Amino acid sequence: MTLGTSAYEALANRSVDFTLEILTWEGVQAELSGAKLKEFKYSDFGVPEQYTTVIVSSDAYLKGNPDTAKAFLAAVRKGYAFAADILIAANPDVLTDRALVHASSKLLSDEHYLRGQDGAIGTFDRNKVAAVGDYLFKAGILLDQNGKPLTTEPDFSTYVSNDYLPVN
Repeated sequence: MTLGTSAYEALANRSVDFTLEILTWEGVQAELSGAKLKEFKYSDFGVPEQYTTVIVSSDAYLKGNPDTAKAFLAAVRKGYAFAADILIAANPDVLTDRALVHASSKLLSDEHYLRGQDGAIGTFDRNKVAAVGDYLFKAGILLDQNGKPLTTEPDFSTYVSNDYLPVN
């Protein structure tokens, strides 16, 4: 069953038993409205915490265009830092619940969804990346070009880079 944006109304009127929420939006919205939801975190069931929003590029592009990549990531970082107020001002008829927008932004910031422990927006924790990769490898989810599970675990720390991020 695909519910789209009506998933939470369906949950509230008991048409469905559960839904996958975005904790930093629907979870905050439920809390602000007084709705009682029970949440399950993947990490409570052995699935490592993971990044859900990433910007990906090829090694070839990064090597050929390092200044452009750095400028782009600096702009993205600046955009995230000011997103809540910009979104409210640009969409007054859509984002009418300012408390929700600000509470969501606060949760994103306080719980390090956008900023790492070092306070920087967009940095990768190589240990976190390696934990997810290790989990996927051990579960046999990662496949080779023939559709067979990988037999040698990759060095997942080489899959990410903070080299193109602006210096704080």
